[in-house]
Amino acid sequence: MKKILEGNIRILDKVNGWRDGVQKSGEILLEKGAIESRYIEAAIKNIEKLGNYIILTDGVAMPHARPEDGALETSVSLLVIKEGVDFSDDEKVNLIFMLASKDNTSHIDVIRKLSNLIDDEEIIEKLSKSSTEVEILNFL
Repeated sequence: MKKILEGNIRILDKVNGWRDGVQKSGEILLEKGAIESRYIEAAIKNIEKLGNYIILTDGVAMPHARPEDGALETSVSLLVIKEGVDFSDDEKVNLIFMLASKDNTSHIDVIRKLSNLIDDEEIIEKLSKSSTEVEILNFL
């Protein structure tokens, strides 16, 4: 995950709602040329339509859309939100991993690595409290 996330991390104190959090996590990939702006819009629409299926565990969300929605390469960003953001009344998220996949299979290894990472509650806690990208990369 260290190589995948290097240069794709932002840390903010707060965001203006979950849509803003998803937008900001997507902007990281947009700036890198990994996605088109319509990919972010599609990820937000998916959540509006399907609900909070993107919440993987306490404090962690992984918004995404389909490859044909504007994914140009397989990549992941991490947005750390210090104050957290409410996705619903009982689901507050501090870590948003935006996933983009250029096809239907290339993201499988990335998801496996991400699953291993978020299974460790101690790592999730450390990432949520991190102040710099270097600090985060050292935990990975």
